[in-house]
Amino acid sequence: MGHVFSRSLRCGMRRIIALLLIGPFSAAAIAPYPSNMDALVAAVEDAIDESLAGLEVPAEAADAPLFIAAQGRHDANWLVEHVLAQCLLDRGFSIVADSTNAGSESMRFSFRILDMGITAQSGLRGAHADRQSRASLALRLNRESDHIVYWQDEVTRLRADRIPKNQLEILQHSTYKFAQTEVEEQSWSKFVEPMVVSTVLGGLIYLFFSNR
Repeated sequence: MGHVFSRSLRCGMRRIIALLLIGPFSAAAIAPYPSNMDALVAAVEDAIDESLAGLEVPAEAADAPLFIAAQGRHDANWLVEHVLAQCLLDRGFSIVADSTNAGSESMRFSFRILDMGITAQSGLRGAHADRQSRASLALRLNRESDHIVYWQDEVTRLRADRIPKNQLEILQHSTYKFAQTEVEEQSWSKFVEPMVVSTVLGGLIYLFFSNR
């Protein structure tokens, strides 16, 4: 049997995640607002908690260890894997680290990141921006030996907050692209162009009726 994680490792896992996400000298660590990584972790936790609330494991597989496997490539696979392992441990499941030693009766808990990222919208005036973090996941539970699918789900969670514009750069993570902010900033052209079109149309209509 492969190495099995116990509940006592949860705190250690949280410390590891915190160090990976923030770093010892990150400016976001001293900012009064959650960093982009903090916001994404919270969105992933919300999504997984919501999905696992409907998880039903058959009696014959209830005591089988779980091996977590990522489906597809994504830079945030490691983040989802850590959060998923923590959530499963909180629910009393056993997690194996190596599928080759897990045994034929072990269960595979696979996940795929469908979408993940951070967007922020800022108006023409004002010092704040509306930030939204999103996480969309596909989860599946099947047995290693016969590939029977016992449960699967797709879930999306969004989190929104309001942060100062001058904090956008500080709160994002330069190392991980998925934690960088996609800023959707309004410009004056969005307001000027409709006004120009309306003015031109109004002038044409006036000329049309005045020449009749």
